[in-house]
Amino acid sequence: MRQKIRKSIGYLALLLFPLSMNYFSPYLSVMAAMEGIIAGSVIVFFLMFLSGIVFGRSWCAFVCPMAGLSEMTNSINGKVVNRNKLSKVRYVIFSIWFSIILIFFILNGSIVGIRPLFMSENIISIDMPLKYITYYLVLGIFILINLLFGKRVACHSICWMSPFLEAGFWLGSKLKIKQLRILSISENCINCKKCNQVCPMSIDVMKSIERGYIKTKDCILCGECVDACPKVVLSYGFRQEE
Repeated sequence: MRQKIRKSIGYLALLLFPLSMNYFSPYLSVMAAMEGIIAGSVIVFFLMFLSGIVFGRSWCAFVCPMAGLSEMTNSINGKVVNRNKLSKVRYVIFSIWFSIILIFFILNGSIVGIRPLFMSENIISIDMPLKYITYYLVLGIFILINLLFGKRVACHSICWMSPFLEAGFWLGSKLKIKQLRILSISENCINCKKCNQVCPMSIDVMKSIERGYIKTKDCILCGECVDACPKVVLSYGFRQEE
């Protein structure tokens, strides 16, 4: 039942993407920064950062518009991928993009204002036919990359939002704040490896079971491993980093 609810929310977020796309747009954040303005997408990114402090990357599993899309592509190409190599691409993209935003703010001398509806005055993101070109281009890139290379490759490699969640997750760990994690009771494990098979993020859950919880920042807390485990080895819980 939990996975049905989670996936249904993901599909709904995908269906609503024509309404919400501007509020996740890296392009609009740069356009606004050129005028010294903080756009709505930057506000959303900051809220992601704050949520990551306690809830890690759970956004990626439950709310992200690309979550539903990833569920579809994973069912076609469920190949396990190299998370560490792919993440380097993501960090390069993020560093370039974020640096451009900072440079524009510096050139403007200061932040002139905050406009949540910058270039989104109609609230609906896709409010004219030409904008569907961008919409379908974004969807097409995510679909193609995932289908060609495997499980959530686009999330690992080109997603510009996950670094905010990861930064929040890192800060929460350093501040010793109790964070939502997937916990484990290693002595109950029968090494069936079902957790590894269902993980959409290509995480070796079996190794994490030995330490008592999934530590990696790539865990999106979807609970697939929790629900697949036949011996109730895994569960949700809050844990403070040691």
